[in-house]
Amino acid sequence: MQENEFNKHFEQFTMWLLEQFPAMATQMGIHTWDDRLMDCSNDTMVLFHSELQGFLTSFLRYNSRNFSKDARIDYTLAVQLVKSLIRDIAVNEPYLRNPGFYLDEVMNGVFGLIMKDFAPLSERLTNLLQRVTAVPRVLREAQNNLQPSRVPLVWAEVALEQADMGEMLFLNIIPAIAETDELKQELMSAGKSAVAAMDSFATFLKEKVIPVAAGDFAAGESLFNELLRENHMVNYDSEELLATGWSLFQETKELMDKLALTMNSQKTIEEIIEDAKADHPTAEGLLDAHREAMESARRFVVEHEIATIPEGETLSVIETPPFMRPLIPFAAYLPPGIYEQDLSGIFLVTPPSPEDPPEIAESKLRGQHYAKLPITALHEAYPGHHLQLVVAAKYGTTARKLGMSLSSLFIEGWAFYCEELMEQEGYINQPAQRLGRLHDQLWRAARIILDVSLHTKGMSVQQAVDFLVERCQLDPGNALAEVRRYTMMPTQPQSYLMGKLEILKIVDQYRHRNPGASMKEMHDDILLCGSLTPKLLAEQLFN
Repeated sequence: MQENEFNKHFEQFTMWLLEQFPAMATQMGIHTWDDRLMDCSNDTMVLFHSELQGFLTSFLRYNSRNFSKDARIDYTLAVQLVKSLIRDIAVNEPYLRNPGFYLDEVMNGVFGLIMKDFAPLSERLTNLLQRVTAVPRVLREAQNNLQPSRVPLVWAEVALEQADMGEMLFLNIIPAIAETDELKQELMSAGKSAVAAMDSFATFLKEKVIPVAAGDFAAGESLFNELLRENHMVNYDSEELLATGWSLFQETKELMDKLALTMNSQKTIEEIIEDAKADHPTAEGLLDAHREAMESARRFVVEHEIATIPEGETLSVIETPPFMRPLIPFAAYLPPGIYEQDLSGIFLVTPPSPEDPPEIAESKLRGQHYAKLPITALHEAYPGHHLQLVVAAKYGTTARKLGMSLSSLFIEGWAFYCEELMEQEGYINQPAQRLGRLHDQLWRAARIILDVSLHTKGMSVQQAVDFLVERCQLDPGNALAEVRRYTMMPTQPQSYLMGKLEILKIVDQYRHRNPGASMKEMHDDILLCGSLTPKLLAEQLFN
């Protein structure tokens, strides 16, 4: 009785939460509030925090001991999710400290309506007009709420770059997709007001925020460990995590060195990787090359019985629409909304533009070279992100659909686990591919080191950028973008490689308990649990 009551209560909470975050609701496949953006006023944010506290109090009244195992896990997810939301508002105070909180609502609200064909274009554009019209209101609320001296400088710099995209987005990208002249004019008119608001916000950042921005982006050791313990549900702390990161970094570097020696003892690892990039598709053949890689990965998963691919699942590989290319320089995977009935994913591929100078066009193609395509396909599609998210969307409960936002350990860990799995099974079988996979692992190990160091050891943004450039050979621009993201998401960067290690532990435990089970049975059992934290996944699988 209590179990059913809790399920209904959590459904009510879910719809209430998504109503507060309409852009997030759109991305998840709930389209009730597609015509609006979030109310970001200070009074609303204070009320939001209070109502979250009320939901938590009511959830804690349930006695989950008598729930079924599935419901007990859902209950744990629900309680931890609400606690996480409360912690974010109370401790991180994004509406007071992060200008990107408001710009993300604007950008995600817009792109959520134009990046996927979940409804007729005319309907989506009608809603888009309402969202564009709401942009000035959201940015006024931002200026009223933000406390300039408490904003970390790096967050203000990122927000300023986002705000500078206003003209391209609202006056070029959006009107270009209007179906009628009348709607185009309406979007242009609303877009001009939105651009004026973005420009005003950019001026506010330049003149009022950046000169005094003195906030600390670092979470601090106490909060960092709390996130590890409460959100990711792991038993290691920041010190143990840092030691693990360094150990994995050194171990991976040694594996790369050994492999490189067998490939060409006269060249460095960087030179070998650069040589591999020279073998790439033509601009005309890029889309087909990605399609073939995706189809090959899917076929391999089926023929080698890696996992079951759900009926009705599809993945379309399409050319990035011209209006989206400034925002997607290489490629991007768009998963089905977790509430969508349609299990269709989209993989966008951006070819070089005819207007690109030859060196830029070549750089874009080198970034999608033949040795990398199979790794991209298995990581993003089969048996990686696409397969995992489709299964979670099709079979997951409401708590597990929302609970995946609590921790990325399983989601990111699964795709990374698949890379080594598919190498062991023979899908990745060329030395250049194996070296590329190890290079990606080195970078993921670096993420662990930087995640802990930025948030608990006083590492600066520039020190972290230098680490990625000098130790992992990342391009300086990409390294800066990476580090900026790390500053806003403590404990998320560690989830890729640590998630893989947690999954490997579960795989070992599963095989020990089920020695006669096939690989397909094991992976199906794991995937059908949804996007749980590894701790809850083990509880689901092994009682």
